[in-house]
Amino acid sequence: MSHLDKPHSHPICPTCQSDLSDKQRLDYLAGGTALPPENDAVFKLYEESARLMCFLGALAQAGPLAIAQYMDERKEAPDWMYDFVGLAEELTNETERRLLLLRNAGRIWEERVTARKEG
Repeated sequence: MSHLDKPHSHPICPTCQSDLSDKQRLDYLAGGTALPPENDAVFKLYEESARLMCFLGALAQAGPLAIAQYMDERKEAPDWMYDFVGLAEELTNETERRLLLLRNAGRIWEERVTARKEG
């Protein structure tokens, strides 16, 4: 059984999905609490995914305005534009990973309900 399929609740790293049981505190992007969410914590995982989507929305709104302002003043593309694109890609990738964690949490609960009905 892989660490993704463990039926018991345990804290996981949102990025690499490793089991963080008995580990020290882990600060991570868009973490809403001092501790990482458990693999079956649907509400926490939803909140983190929603927060990341808000970050992406803010980036999508502010980025083009910042680039347009820079180009209006300097008549050239900013040097940091490629870093901005990289930030958007990394944030998108992290959001996708968190959404997969949310889906996996839903599957864990679905399997628990199925097992309970059968048992």
